[in-house]
Amino acid sequence: MALIKKGSVFTLIGFYLLTIPFFNALNVTSYDNSQILGHFGASTTVFTYSTYIPFFVMLGFLPLGLKIGKQIPMRTMILSVSFLSIICNTATLYTTTIEWFTVWRALLAILSIVGIFATLIPILLKYNPTFNMPILYGIVQFILQGSKQLYQYFGTEMSSIHNWTFGIYFLNVNFLIAILLAWIFYKKDVAPMKGVFQFDWRGWLILLLFLIVILFLCTEGQTRNWLNDPKVATAIAFLLVIVGIYLIHVRFSDNPIINTDVYQYRNVVLGSLLFFYTGMMNGTGSIVTGFMTNILGFDSIYVARTHLAILIGLFIAIPLSTYLLFKRIYLATLWVTGFACYGMYHTLLYFRFYPEIDTSDFFGPFIFKGLAIGFLYPAASLYISEKVPKPLGDSRMMSGVISRAVFASLLGGAILGTFISNLNVQHKTGLSQQLSELNPIAKEQLDKNKNIYMLKGLSAWEAQKKAEKTLSNQTSQSALMLAYKDIYLVMAALCFFPILILLLFRLGRRPIGRVEVEPIPF
Repeated sequence: MALIKKGSVFTLIGFYLLTIPFFNALNVTSYDNSQILGHFGASTTVFTYSTYIPFFVMLGFLPLGLKIGKQIPMRTMILSVSFLSIICNTATLYTTTIEWFTVWRALLAILSIVGIFATLIPILLKYNPTFNMPILYGIVQFILQGSKQLYQYFGTEMSSIHNWTFGIYFLNVNFLIAILLAWIFYKKDVAPMKGVFQFDWRGWLILLLFLIVILFLCTEGQTRNWLNDPKVATAIAFLLVIVGIYLIHVRFSDNPIINTDVYQYRNVVLGSLLFFYTGMMNGTGSIVTGFMTNILGFDSIYVARTHLAILIGLFIAIPLSTYLLFKRIYLATLWVTGFACYGMYHTLLYFRFYPEIDTSDFFGPFIFKGLAIGFLYPAASLYISEKVPKPLGDSRMMSGVISRAVFASLLGGAILGTFISNLNVQHKTGLSQQLSELNPIAKEQLDKNKNIYMLKGLSAWEAQKKAEKTLSNQTSQSALMLAYKDIYLVMAALCFFPILILLLFRLGRRPIGRVEVEPIPF
């Protein structure tokens, strides 16, 4: 009732709708990278750099974007970034090289950061006195997670009818709607959070150098087999030196990007660990996508449609967890529920890695994944923010972003790919050793395949070679599925492990504390 008395629900919806295109500026063209790769004809390594760079640019510009977002009048800023986003987005249609495509995408990533902060400020100012923080965090996470799934689904559907350029046109329409909404809902062109502009330029340059090294590791660590390559080992050593330089820099800076004083708060340390943990658990989704497309041969439309089951879990969990947080439920209750849902997601998928499985078999696990996201993400965002004073708010935000996005999602994803490759080699070696005359099942399958090829008119020698190749391919597929099963079994154990810790040490048996810093939902 307080919301109805003090503000317009219509205005609130308009403010939130403004955030959606900026949240999904990079998501909308990420659903069918194969078409983009084919369009430019770039090498796999170059295309990998092209995929990673916009996200690293977004992360690198994050602290500066937060400062800029508070200095410029809101309507001017939203209109400007929307118009510039249309230009950068459209320019990607007319580029002839992957390098220029990456440049325009990186500029779009920078603009989206400014747009996110610009659109969140009026929500904070107008509804923060009315909204309890859990409700504010819950709604933002609901829009962020839900719109991501819908954008990827509709993008996949339309790209199958048209091509990858649909995402460009679709995003431009979104930015045009943002321009229209800005004219409707922003009556006064003011910068209400404007203050004296102070920015840690030296610390920012150190952060950018840190991210460049991480970019190199994510892109080439796996292909160079990590520490077995001298360049990767040198990059890791250089990374440690950069961290040391930054720690020295903090001692001589009045306003560092990440003030180490923030780690005096226990919840920031544990919250950063929680962000890393949830990012790691969520990062295994790429394995399922690869399994569905590369092994099962599912069309991208079916893959995107199946992933919509995550929305069911989100629609249940985020409103419920938001309501429970508002009602002062114990944090441990939400954490145990969320980790249990992630555990069920990985456990169910562990039993799904076999040939000829149907798309409907993935709906149940994906619903559990949506439930896990809905129970853990709002609670984690609030927990890492509680009792943190406003001067340390940006440090708290950057700590969570680096833990989840940089170390868990980006670098963790690259390391996970290496683990899968190594496990695949081990399983393939073990299975190949069983392909001998002493194995009656293998010999029977080989003879069967050989007879089939001979019936097609091949000579005995050609049929033998074809049969051996077919059996080898089947072995490779089985080895990869065994590697996937190993990963998901380990992840299932890692998901249930925090529940044991929470129950044994009686952690989190209290409601959320006071939160005063801005909810930055990355």
